Amino acid sequence: MKELAQALNKVPGKIVDELRRQYPRENWTVESQVPEEILAKFQDITNRTSQTQQPPIAPIAEATIIKSDEAIQQVSHKLTAADREIASELLNVQNELYTALGTATGITSALTFMNSCTGARGDVLDAYTEQTISLVDEQLAGIDQSIYGFAEEATKRLGETIRKKQRLQLRLKTLKERAILIGT
Repeated sequence: MKELAQALNKVPGKIVDELRRQYPRENWTVESQVPEEILAKFQDITNRTSQTQQPPIAPIAEATIIKSDEAIQQVSHKLTAADREIASELLNVQNELYTALGTATGITSALTFMNSCTGARGDVLDAYTEQTISLVDEQLAGIDQSIYGFAEEATKRLGETIRKKQRLQLRLKTLKERAILIGT
């Protein structure tokens, strides 16, 4: 365990804690022997970590400082380089932020447009439905008026026909009476 901690440049206690988390069934101590398979995994992890570590933001060659003026000048150069790097990264972050905000604004605008289109379609459908109902109501009123007119005309004609029939029956009766008088 101590050798693994030295190889990883870590405190043995932290290695024990990590092993206890990953392999809870084992009873790990600082004096425990680490099996080869676990040791290989830790070496793979450290190899990957060392390969993926990025170089410093602004690599600056170090020189031997002889005078305080040189030290101040080197620190000034390092701070200036760091300041430029920070400003550059800040600009990149701002650009990404503006891109994200632009995308969000575009999506919001599209959703607002879709919502207003849906509302407008509903308004058009409502207006069309009301107009159709109005036309159907007018047709129904016209049909009702025609039926009333037809019923009045039929009643009037029926009344005239009944009166004419009664007159005809009266005349036929009169004719029969005269025929009976003549025949007797």
